[in-house]
Amino acid sequence: MELLQAAKAERGWTFAAIAERAGVSADTVSRLFHPERGKRVSGESVRAIAGVLGVEVDAIVPVGEWPNPMAEAEHRIQEALESDATELDLSGLNLTVIPTGIGQLTNLTVLDLSQNQLTRIPKEIGSLVNLTELYLFKNQFKSVPKSIENLTKLTVLSIDQNHIKNVPEWIENLINLSELYIQQNKLASIPKNIGELINLTRLYLYQNQLTEIPESIGEIKGLKELYIQKNKLREVPESIVKLVELNRLYLSQNLLQEMPCEIGNISNLSRLYLDQNQLKTIPDSIGKIYSLVELYLHKNQLIQLPKSIADLVNLNRFYLHDNVGLELSSEILGPTWEEVSRGATAAKPQDILEYYFRIQASDTPLNEAKLIFLGFGAVGKTSLVNRLTCQKFDPKSAKTEGIQITQWPITLNNTEDIKLHVWDFGGQEIMHSTHQFFLTERSLYLLVLNGRQGHEDADAEYWLELIQSFGGDSPVIIVLNKIKEHPFDVNRGALQQKFLNIREFITTDCETGQGIDHLRAAIERETDALEHLRDPFPASWVAIKNKLSEMADNYISFEQYRAICQTDGETDYGAQDSLAVHLHSLGIALNYKDDPRLRDTHVLNPHWVTSGIYTLLNADELAHSKGELEAACLSRNLDAQNYPAERHSFLLELMRKFELCFRFEEDEHRYLIPDLLDKQQPTAAAEFDPANCLNFRYQYPILPEGLLPRFIVRTHVLSEHQLRWRTGVILTFEGNRALVKADPQDRCVSISVDGPGASRRRLLAVIRSDFERIHRSFKFTPKELVPVPGHPDVTVDYKELLVREEHRQTSFDVFTGEGLISLNVRDLLNGVDLEGTRQPTTAMDRHSQALRLFFSYSHKDDLLREQLETHLKLLQRQGLIQPWHDRRILPGDDWAGEIDDNLNRADIILLLVSADFIASDYCYDIEMNRAMERHEAGDARVIPIILRPVDWRGTPFNKLSWLPQNGEPVVQWEDRDAAWLNVETGIKRVIESKLSR
Repeated sequence: MELLQAAKAERGWTFAAIAERAGVSADTVSRLFHPERGKRVSGESVRAIAGVLGVEVDAIVPVGEWPNPMAEAEHRIQEALESDATELDLSGLNLTVIPTGIGQLTNLTVLDLSQNQLTRIPKEIGSLVNLTELYLFKNQFKSVPKSIENLTKLTVLSIDQNHIKNVPEWIENLINLSELYIQQNKLASIPKNIGELINLTRLYLYQNQLTEIPESIGEIKGLKELYIQKNKLREVPESIVKLVELNRLYLSQNLLQEMPCEIGNISNLSRLYLDQNQLKTIPDSIGKIYSLVELYLHKNQLIQLPKSIADLVNLNRFYLHDNVGLELSSEILGPTWEEVSRGATAAKPQDILEYYFRIQASDTPLNEAKLIFLGFGAVGKTSLVNRLTCQKFDPKSAKTEGIQITQWPITLNNTEDIKLHVWDFGGQEIMHSTHQFFLTERSLYLLVLNGRQGHEDADAEYWLELIQSFGGDSPVIIVLNKIKEHPFDVNRGALQQKFLNIREFITTDCETGQGIDHLRAAIERETDALEHLRDPFPASWVAIKNKLSEMADNYISFEQYRAICQTDGETDYGAQDSLAVHLHSLGIALNYKDDPRLRDTHVLNPHWVTSGIYTLLNADELAHSKGELEAACLSRNLDAQNYPAERHSFLLELMRKFELCFRFEEDEHRYLIPDLLDKQQPTAAAEFDPANCLNFRYQYPILPEGLLPRFIVRTHVLSEHQLRWRTGVILTFEGNRALVKADPQDRCVSISVDGPGASRRRLLAVIRSDFERIHRSFKFTPKELVPVPGHPDVTVDYKELLVREEHRQTSFDVFTGEGLISLNVRDLLNGVDLEGTRQPTTAMDRHSQALRLFFSYSHKDDLLREQLETHLKLLQRQGLIQPWHDRRILPGDDWAGEIDDNLNRADIILLLVSADFIASDYCYDIEMNRAMERHEAGDARVIPIILRPVDWRGTPFNKLSWLPQNGEPVVQWEDRDAAWLNVETGIKRVIESKLSR
């Protein structure tokens, strides 16, 4: 009743209103919440009602806590008998046995017995000869129940996630099976007669203990999806090439050493997963699978690729990471599949293959590396750079503002000419938050310390954590500088024990020259050992790279870049684009040619970019205005010759891309840089009492500078100006408020959500979604902590709770300082998770289920698109969607090509309709027309969303169902949150409809 009352209080909903949204009868809702009539409602209805209320099913009817599971099951069977039902749901009741009365339901076609504690089922189920679908997953079966042997009409059998060791021979009797789910068991073998199931279209065998698959599998000619990942296969049967209808084949995480030579015969294959095996080569016939769009080969032992692989012209996902023998850098390979599944943009397969085959033809070692100097201000970094690169010392040298980039040629082994790109980072605090965008792996780091302040050990830990967070395992030399002026040392043994990438400690003094030769020798030694120093580079690209790295211009057009390529022998446009991407990754020439916001400025000197941004961040007037930036500020602070007015918008958009600022809703010429906000916390923060809030916490090894400012940028549509400060923000969403603040001393971020109890978790889900996206740019993962209700200072590790739930632990004790209290695992998890976010499927399975969602919109509606995307983060967290819009385009990517690619692969296309959308030639004439073509062909679902008042009745999408449901534009709703919730609910219905097919 409390949940229902909360829903009424928050939204004014009645039983009828909840019933309408859940798609059930008002009587069903009444029976569920009526205290005298028990909870005799089907699991499907409970789930639907829980979804409407925004709570877990367990919050209404906890698993195992039905008044009497057996009585409940008998009641449902009786109801089904009286209504002559064809479907029966007994899932999630914690049953150990099934009432024998179920045998009377001879008209049943669908029976769901999943998520119980069953070890057997009654023989009476064998009389349900009309069953077509039987769900037995998530029980305690050790064998496939023999009572289903004669259910020959079964088309779907799901008995996964049990403890089954063998598939019985009589499985061949189920001749009509089209879908067999038996994954996540303990299968050691599959019977040969599996080939008799000739009607199978889907076969799920993953995560078992299989060492082989019978040749007879090749007889299942209509098989379309075969999942065999996470087993112990050493070979794939040759007969698999007979499965000509197969479109998805999962063979990852086995022990495969080779593939059948004629795999190319599987001509309809669209997705092939061969990752995490022991493959050294791929058969040449793979080039015949022209339908292939996704190919996963990462984490193998590949030493070469067949030339035919370049014939896979439809390939749009291609993962080769962690194949050392191919000598391909991560800059060329792009984001990993895990990163892409979280929202990153995959590298183009054609670019990867273009590069690979060019270096096979002719290549030369790259012989370039990045040397990065880090440390607080006034420790002498710039003096060290000058001493090392040109043997000069100037005691009056100016402090570095931003980043100074110097080219330093050195010679290794008396024969190899190497070029070091020396990045000298300014030490001012305001700059630390932006360092992360330039700290890269496979670099050599020099951490410079001095003893003036007396806290050199703490300084060392701060910077070493930062390097580890963004530079991975890159080697570090620690320089104890100005040793003559302030003699000091650090706890070397303790630091080396904690940070294994420390190579050496060297004492230096730039004024006297002490230690400089020693430091230079150490730099040469560590440079020589860098893993990717000698990565191959196509010979035809070297001259172009050298010319661009030495260019005097701050920026050139892409047409000028192409002319340089033509002059130096690279005439192929595709190769030119590939080189541009590689140069951008190296930091030699930044390339933003195809970002729709940045395309007026194409190929840039990185020093010009960094100096412009850092000059603005250090501007006095911004410090006084607490981060409020007017567009006119750029003219007052930037050199007009190097930064003409027509380039100012580019810098601002680049800062938005880096999440350094956002544009004010009421004035498109004003921006806010949260890094420069006032440090003072507003009085409104004191209104939050953690004891009465829903709480969550992140604990970091080091609290990255700029973490909260980046979060403020990402969530700015949910906050007001006076409720933002440098280390915190107060958000408002659907009647709830959240206090999010960072504590640098405790290295944590705490979250407290206040408001109606039934919907607090929705706001927490939005917050966690944004933090998770920010965390993906780090090389570490912070601890997620769940504060104990009523004891907010006592926390439990979120991952620990997940492990306890996985091992079916229901409760445990913790010490609060006053004594032991018993905690319920499921209650704690349900308190911070939305339903559906803890599905036990693997990341790959959830990713393959998620629908691709495309935003088509006018950039004049950018803010409204951000508001909608905030609400859709909840669906994204549940693994239901992978949203994409053109703000996701990475620098250097083909802008039009990326849009076309994502539009053509989208499952759902949102048309964000306004006058500007209809007036946009690109949105209306190109994107909308293509969307409608795909909708009418049944390849995608188009949903118009009316943002602002406009006459759209005569448009091609007039005949479609639109959102919000009443046709009132979003901006005209009195409650904007209610409008977006209406849109979100409508989109979710479409998603569920598509996923249920």
